[in-house]
Amino acid sequence: MNERIKQLAEQAGGNPNYKAFRGYFLPPPPDYIDPATVNLEKFAELIIKETLQIARVGMEFGPSMDEAVYTYFGIEE
Repeated sequence: MNERIKQLAEQAGGNPNYKAFRGYFLPPPPDYIDPATVNLEKFAELIIKETLQIARVGMEFGPSMDEAVYTYFGIEE
């Protein structure tokens, strides 16, 4: 999981509830956050705020806004 997305999920109430992990015979990944513990409304709000912050700062991450957002969140196109 992308580190910034993980931080936002934690800020939205997410926690690593390993008992809820349904990986069958696999152990949970080290950055596991139980999706059921994340407040989705708060998570969406945090992502929107982060994206608006990128727009305010400018496109210093790349030549286009979409590329700047992908780069900021560490997501490959």
